[in-house]
Amino acid sequence: MKGISKKLIEAIAKSENEQFAEETEKKVAALVSLAVEDLSKTVPFISVQNCLLQPVNETFNGAITPDSEFIYFLGFESPQIELNCVQYNDGWKKFKERLIYAWNASKRKKKKKRRKKGEPQELAVTAYEYQDAGKYNLGALKEDLQKAFVKNLTTTSIVYNQERYLRVIGRDEFGSKTQIYIYPCIMDGNDFKFFISRKKGFYTINFENRVKFLNEKMEKVGENFLSMIKILNTMFRNTRNSSIPNQIFIESLLYNTPDELFEGSDIYEVFIKIVNFLNMTDVSQFKSILNADMKISEDKATKSNQIAFVKFLGSLNEIN
Repeated sequence: MKGISKKLIEAIAKSENEQFAEETEKKVAALVSLAVEDLSKTVPFISVQNCLLQPVNETFNGAITPDSEFIYFLGFESPQIELNCVQYNDGWKKFKERLIYAWNASKRKKKKKRRKKGEPQELAVTAYEYQDAGKYNLGALKEDLQKAFVKNLTTTSIVYNQERYLRVIGRDEFGSKTQIYIYPCIMDGNDFKFFISRKKGFYTINFENRVKFLNEKMEKVGENFLSMIKILNTMFRNTRNSSIPNQIFIESLLYNTPDELFEGSDIYEVFIKIVNFLNMTDVSQFKSILNADMKISEDKATKSNQIAFVKFLGSLNEIN
């Protein structure tokens, strides 16, 4: 890839913003604490004591760069919400059945009827029509968290409610380019559980092995391991459409890379050795850093980036 120079690689490896990262972490923790405290006043099974804010991306291992996003799982210990999610799934099934019935009924010939003045208009059927008002699930929790975040931020901040997470952009609170992603989920022991309605169940992720394997690799190869995470994160982020590299995927690649390739004081030469190794290796056979019994091509937490990363590696062939 043209434009990738030794100077650039060295600059990325040396880049750090530890003080900024620490301040951001404190601000995010304070925002979440205030929001959960507000919710605990109206939701009986939510409290500050039964939730955990877990760093997920670069903040998890300390490989922070100026371009790093701050990604967190916000886990709640709540069997009731977990149960309500499953029951909501039944409501969604009923909604789909009703939707099919309404579609078939709309095909039948019928006379048009003009609505009389003052007559209430028939409302469209929605998924929420079949959700028991008393069933408080992760979707409702995410909406309430969004409102609580907005309440505790300045008017210049924006909180986006995405499909599985809340994205916070707070120019005054966190800085103009800082991106914060918070994924509400269920916490069961050391497991973080995400409800996937189309799969009719939960997807579970556990970080115990990740902590263990990262520490093992760091003890063996030293700081060059974190430097390589910084470099691959930064370069991968700048060569694909999505702004968030799959951190667990990249960690898995480097964890499976032979220890001797990390040796050397010249980080550019280390980078060349590792890129050449990855280019000549079927990375799909590497083990996931979350589960040594599972390949990265099989683990849901890592397989989403595999094709994109292979293309990215191919684009580095011009490095010399």
